[in-house]
Amino acid sequence: MNKISQTIPLQVDTVFSPFRADEFDVALAYLSEIGFSGVELAIAYPREVDAERLQKNLDSRGLTATTLSTGQIYGLKGLYLSSFDGEVRAGAVDIIKGHIELSSRIGFPPVTVGLLRGKLEQGDKSALMAGFRESLLICIEYASEYGVTLQLEPINRSETVLLNSVAETMEFIRALGNPSNVGILYDTYHSNIEDGDMGAAVRMAAHKITNIHLADSHRGLPGYGDIDFSIVMGVLRETGYGGAYALETLSIPDQEFVKQKCYDSVIDIF
Repeated sequence: MNKISQTIPLQVDTVFSPFRADEFDVALAYLSEIGFSGVELAIAYPREVDAERLQKNLDSRGLTATTLSTGQIYGLKGLYLSSFDGEVRAGAVDIIKGHIELSSRIGFPPVTVGLLRGKLEQGDKSALMAGFRESLLICIEYASEYGVTLQLEPINRSETVLLNSVAETMEFIRALGNPSNVGILYDTYHSNIEDGDMGAAVRMAAHKITNIHLADSHRGLPGYGDIDFSIVMGVLRETGYGGAYALETLSIPDQEFVKQKCYDSVIDIF
């Protein structure tokens, strides 16, 4: 069975988890107890992580790191890969390199390139894309040396000016030369906004999808909004997707509700 995963922060709180960073050990124990097999780790400072201790902690709970989420550093330090400032881009590249190194020490989970590429930046979009491409190619080469996969997440236009739809992201990957260690993190919340036919989007990217984010139309737990998950799940089964499914939702209506309902909300759509 596919890994069922929940986003949890290791160092700095995130709105995309019902758990605080200082609840990390408690969160692992709870998620393991209720049936989860994986965790998506939100990490701001990868080189400050004790990889051996983290891996032992995961192993003791029977959990696997399914993804390393990188975007927190944008808000904390203003680093992003498409910046017009070379030093900012270099700082973002260095953070990604740290995640790649950490990934190689905790089972090789894919490293996500989400909002670390830049958000609603001002300036010429083609120039932003050029800076992003230049920075990303450095990261891709570094990841290849470590045997790590990078995954690009299409994110809706209200959150970023770069790579909003699955089609746009696929075209971008092809323009990079279709590197074998670059995949797509398919997020149902963003796809519902940008892709129109979600089933067609999944089918288009099927051979490149390395991870799934599950969130409904209100960015809460799946099954409590308007997305027809039977269509998405049907195409994923049909195309043989074998990766992890990770909940990355807001705590709607509150954290306790998400903690109590998170596992069942995933199982109910399978």
